[in-house]
Amino acid sequence: MKVAILLHWNAGEDSGVFKKIVSQVRIWKILGIQTSLHIISRNSNFSAWQRYLSDVPLTFHKYHFLTRFKVWREAIDVILTAKPDLVYHRYDLYMPSIKVLVKQVPLILEINTNDLKEYCLHPGLRCWYNRFTRRFLLSKAAGLVFVTCELSQLPHFAIFRKPFVVISNGILLQDYPQLPPPNNRFPRLVFIGTGNQPWHGVDKIIKLAQYFPSWTFELIGPSRSEFKGCPSNVRFWGPLTRSEYEPLLAQCDIALGTLALHRKAMQEACPLKVREYLAYGLPVIIGYKDTDFTESAPFILRLPNSEDNIETSLSAIKSFVSKWKGKRVPREAIAHLDLEVKESQRVKFFEDVLRRFNK
Repeated sequence: MKVAILLHWNAGEDSGVFKKIVSQVRIWKILGIQTSLHIISRNSNFSAWQRYLSDVPLTFHKYHFLTRFKVWREAIDVILTAKPDLVYHRYDLYMPSIKVLVKQVPLILEINTNDLKEYCLHPGLRCWYNRFTRRFLLSKAAGLVFVTCELSQLPHFAIFRKPFVVISNGILLQDYPQLPPPNNRFPRLVFIGTGNQPWHGVDKIIKLAQYFPSWTFELIGPSRSEFKGCPSNVRFWGPLTRSEYEPLLAQCDIALGTLALHRKAMQEACPLKVREYLAYGLPVIIGYKDTDFTESAPFILRLPNSEDNIETSLSAIKSFVSKWKGKRVPREAIAHLDLEVKESQRVKFFEDVLRRFNK
């Protein structure tokens, strides 16, 4: 089977999506899938993709605001010339050239978010363009891959009645060493993410730090300039590469996941950063239902998915941190997160879609 990945992505090699795509391509090769990767981006530095996927056909298509539609058409023309069996595309804004693609090749969309809510957290052209055009993209898809059960049940996806499968985000466990437990006098907690995504809940982490002044909070990604009135026990590191933040994670007791998913009207998620925390062995505090942990896990503290989940959970947070300080999550407890398991399911879905398409 020949699969072309069509990806619009502007972040670098330390983003979760970059790591996910690179790992997927590695596993697909083992499973006998011939993969090509076609990246559309505002950035000009594609060296990381070339460094990690030197043995995979790659094409890079740089655009700016005025050339976006033209560049998408060029990328799709390249894909069609290669004659793949199907195209795998992470959901993005609809581009008119998609209609050219789907006339010749089945298109499978990966759905990672409630686009109607997330794209409008910052009202503007992106929000309204997506609202008016999303039906053109979803109606043309041959299949949908949802990362959570909740997304698969949303009416504005279900209305299109497409074949679908739910496959949550996974991680290549073999790529992550289980870090030794630290020996801190007082707890150290770590967060990896960004400050400009309201659903991450960085403001809630700062609030938590005010309640527990003896704890240290290491924030990787966000900038101090984005937040006012931060207590002295919050340390901002800005963006770090994996080689830079891995030693910092080794010094921490607890990791913090998304704490404000309610801000984009969602209850369930499977963030890549949480899988990375767990792969390293760090217990986690989250504020949502995780697709891969429908039953309670002792190494995950799930807070209510509400605006006041810090204030109402201080006792539970204190107890969890005390219990897990200086301990690590057993690798066998998270074996089901391994990407090899999940990608086998994805390839089976590809085969099912192709059978329907070729009837």
